[in-house]
Amino acid sequence: MSVSGIDEITYGVEDLATSARFFADWGLAQVEASEDQVVFESLNGCRVIVAARDKPGLPPAIEEGSTLREVVWGVESEADLKLYAERIANDPGFIEGEGRIGCTDPNGLAVRLQVTRKRDIQVACGQSNTWQFKGRINQASPIYERAQPVEVGHVVFFVKD
Repeated sequence: MSVSGIDEITYGVEDLATSARFFADWGLAQVEASEDQVVFESLNGCRVIVAARDKPGLPPAIEEGSTLREVVWGVESEADLKLYAERIANDPGFIEGEGRIGCTDPNGLAVRLQVTRKRDIQVACGQSNTWQFKGRINQASPIYERAQPVEVGHVVFFVKD
């Protein structure tokens, strides 16, 4: 039984246009947009959703202002999802439906699990040197037109600007 990482994060924001521009500038690809939300993807398909903070159906905020509303973790299989559902069925805010299960953590954050939707990808990147490994000698470092995040590897909570 294995959690493979973050599959999707959803923010509720006060200024949708500015927040969407931030994630576009970061290098995420916009895959959907509507009046009250914009959906981005990293290279491997991890989604970042930026929604108007008053969008119906959005989980409650854990703090004032623009903030994270939901974290969806990917699991490897339907069998894993079923086992986790059994484990959290009696936890506060338990939900099940549309291929997801979830509950509310002690801080009030909506935590969900689903069979991962991330894609396996191959990324060609330049070598870098470390104190122990010198793989790039007499070679210029590659220059990229813009960043393209491979995936969302972590989220940060309760940090002031």
